[in-house]
Amino acid sequence: MSSSEEINYTKEALFLPWNLIFIVTSVLIAATVGWQSGIPWLFELLLTLAAGGELLYLGTMPQQERFRRYIRSKKAEAHAPPSNKEIYRLLSDVSQRRYAKLRKLRDEIAVNYRKLSYASQGLLDSHVQKLDGLLDSYLNLTYQKERYERHTRSATQLDVEDAIAQLQEDMKDDSPRVRAIKERRLRILKQRLQRFRHGRENLAIIDAQLETIEDVVRYIHEQSMTLRNPEEITFQLDMLLDEVHETEASVDEIEAVFAQTGSLLDDVADDLDVPDAPDQAPLDLPDASEQDTSERSERRQQLRN
Repeated sequence: MSSSEEINYTKEALFLPWNLIFIVTSVLIAATVGWQSGIPWLFELLLTLAAGGELLYLGTMPQQERFRRYIRSKKAEAHAPPSNKEIYRLLSDVSQRRYAKLRKLRDEIAVNYRKLSYASQGLLDSHVQKLDGLLDSYLNLTYQKERYERHTRSATQLDVEDAIAQLQEDMKDDSPRVRAIKERRLRILKQRLQRFRHGRENLAIIDAQLETIEDVVRYIHEQSMTLRNPEEITFQLDMLLDEVHETEASVDEIEAVFAQTGSLLDDVADDLDVPDAPDQAPLDLPDASEQDTSERSERRQQLRN
């Protein structure tokens, strides 16, 4: 939360663990002392004193700047993006081993650079910093890749294509009212298919980018023994960093695919209308008085006969 106005500091002060402990303990002490002493008003007195202390606390603590900074820091930690260690724990065993190998190569590159001439240390330090940035991007891209692969396993593109073909076949013999409803479902399926294909393309880009990062790190590791051409390594790193930024933009597009699910549902809800019941002609029932007159006439005729 960016602004302090969005935080209810009184509520935060009320639900602090040690304040809740104080409230429960005060009630228990008041109940125990009042019951053991046999004085009815003693329980009410102790409870009133505890409530007064609580109100004094709630009136002063939320106004303290130190308390507000503490609450803001806790909120920031709760909304902070996951750290690299947390992302690493979420990866599969295979991906963890791949990342660990690259991290080991990075450490070996740094050790080899320290053995080279002091005059080139400034350039070499920039290489190591860029490698750290590449490895951070590698970790994030790997996480996004596995996340999207889990999504694709839950619903395949072939299932969506089959559903579209089956729905189009069923719509041929439907009435206009039924066809109108199925056309809405068909539009949703086509949008899913379009996003599926776009996501597949982005996933292929991520795969290619991860392999490129691995190859560049291995290449720099091989060159770090002698560093015959540091300018070439600098050029390779700069080019790769630019490509990684473009790939991360593609990952943002994948995230947009997941984020658009809610808006798609809203659009469909707005379009869907409950079909009105078809108009029915009123039943032509005989008037009650006419029906009674007819029955009486028939009875008279039967009696005469």
